[in-house]
Amino acid sequence: MERPRKRGAKWTNKGIMADEVVEDLELSYEAKRDRWNGYDPEDYAKTIREWEGVEEARRKRKAEELDKEGGGAEAGEQHGSSDEDEEGQGNEGVGRAAGVRNLRIREDTAKYLRNLDPDSAYYDPKTRSMRENPHAGQAKESAYAGDNFVRYSGDALKVAQMEVFAWEANERGNSSVHFQANPTQTAMMHGEFQDKKDGRKRDAKSKVLEKYGGEEHLQRPPRQLLEQEERYVEYSRTGQAVLPEGEQQKQQQQVELGVSRYKEDVFPINHKAVFGSWWSDGQWGYSCCKQLMKNAYCTAGVE
Repeated sequence: MERPRKRGAKWTNKGIMADEVVEDLELSYEAKRDRWNGYDPEDYAKTIREWEGVEEARRKRKAEELDKEGGGAEAGEQHGSSDEDEEGQGNEGVGRAAGVRNLRIREDTAKYLRNLDPDSAYYDPKTRSMRENPHAGQAKESAYAGDNFVRYSGDALKVAQMEVFAWEANERGNSSVHFQANPTQTAMMHGEFQDKKDGRKRDAKSKVLEKYGGEEHLQRPPRQLLEQEERYVEYSRTGQAVLPEGEQQKQQQQVELGVSRYKEDVFPINHKAVFGSWWSDGQWGYSCCKQLMKNAYCTAGVE
């Protein structure tokens, strides 16, 4: 190694070197956006060596603990310890070993093994996420329906709303609201906020209806008017409906349809029948006075 300079380069302006090595790499479009660009496998090899050392130290410590437990049992036998003590020590050791062993069992099926079809839901190995349902469009039921299903089902949306409410309250200066530190207070304040918000919406809606009207348009029509009613019925030469066997009883129990959304049995301008009740030479009219104009006054009772 060379000894350090007596005077630095920034004072002598000699031997000035760049602070860092700048490489001009000509990369393609895919190479610039490659998430593994610049990754050094040796970094992960170091991680593996560290974990191997930790695992080896854990095994040695476990072996020493077992040796101590075995030595204690032999001493207990020499001093005339009972069988119950030996059984208790053995069960304690087995339970502790089983607890450690259960932590390393991989019982859950990997997401990419749910459906081996390459055209199924996309699996991202970097984040280990599969957002869509791997069994979408299939009759097979699965316990896993994708990360989006878990994210947007149950109380997930409610929790997300309360968390956003806590953030916004903190930005407004209310530092006492914290979703993780005080979830009960946050839930209560969020409920009060929603009640006030819904109350303001109802007040605004009532004011608009009071000023402009139109409340009758908010009423939902009867279900009979929203459903499509279409039946195929055959009639005989005598004009009676021809029903298959077993349909007579159903026909008798058939529910009557409700009134339509249009006004019925309205007789304008003193008419006794509705317009369209009479037809002649390709034209519709009133059957009471045989008038063909809809706005014509009824002349049936005029002498």
